[in-house]
Amino acid sequence: MRNSYKLAVLVILLVAVVITSLVTGTFNLTFQDLAALMTGSADENVMTVFFDFRMPRIIITLVCGAALAVSGLILQAISRNALADPGIIGVNAGSGFGVVLFITFVSGSLTQHLYALPIMSFAGGLLTVLIIFSLSFMSGEFKSNIFILIGIATAMGVTGFVYVFTSLFDTEQMEMLNRYFAGNIWGDTWAFVLVSVPYILIILVLVYSRLREMDMLNLDDEMLTGFGMNVNREKIVLIVLAAMLSSLAVSVCGAISFIGLIAPHISRMMFGHNMKFLFFASFVMGALLLTTADLLGKLLLAPMIIPAGIVVSLIGGPYFVWLLLRAGKV
Repeated sequence: MRNSYKLAVLVILLVAVVITSLVTGTFNLTFQDLAALMTGSADENVMTVFFDFRMPRIIITLVCGAALAVSGLILQAISRNALADPGIIGVNAGSGFGVVLFITFVSGSLTQHLYALPIMSFAGGLLTVLIIFSLSFMSGEFKSNIFILIGIATAMGVTGFVYVFTSLFDTEQMEMLNRYFAGNIWGDTWAFVLVSVPYILIILVLVYSRLREMDMLNLDDEMLTGFGMNVNREKIVLIVLAAMLSSLAVSVCGAISFIGLIAPHISRMMFGHNMKFLFFASFVMGALLLTTADLLGKLLLAPMIIPAGIVVSLIGGPYFVWLLLRAGKV
């Protein structure tokens, strides 16, 4: 099957999941309700459920899932390692640490200054990745073979600091923080859409403009230097873009791992190594995985909701082990 047809199938699946998510939940919508929405004759309850609750949440899941997937694609291209993932290298831990610091020294509660939390989360995740990236330089050269190991070690260290601070939290603070680390999509209002989505889309456009450089990074650094590329500068730009994408995403959808690992890897198996197809396929695959996880979280144990991050981890954990076994790492 041609790559364009495969991509079309993914888009159709995504549309089906989106429609299902929009009509299912505690308050189910019928096709008559959807028809009334299109004609503007729906009653107030249907309008409230659809536009105030369902629409902003689905937009957040779509855009954040795509952002995490493209971030993983960038990290895998830079490190030349198919196991690179924003969560594995410390973005989630750094973002969570930013939230913990905010609660400890500024707010005292996640319910106060709610819209300032994504900023702190974003700053923590971005700073952590930049530290990991700087530690991966030796003798002025980026060492991709130790990038993942340093990321894992840094993530463990940051997580330890998180537990030190959370030992001082009360029950309400711990409950809210646990929801964040479980990947509960808590930024599901129009305010969060306006704060995060435009910036994510702008960064995705910037990443698209550098697909040629990402494709060339498969070559040896010495060869790229001979072609006139400033390899370190390109890697720094790309790592900053990847960190910004993943940090913005987890700041509104919680600490979700494995999307950045699974989506690019499946896309590579389906579409080969054409970077342009990989970009769009990872974009759609990431959005599909997160919206599907959110949908399953609503339906599996309804009316109880399982956080999307837990559903993704139940899929991503075994997939990660399978990748390790396949690569002969275990």
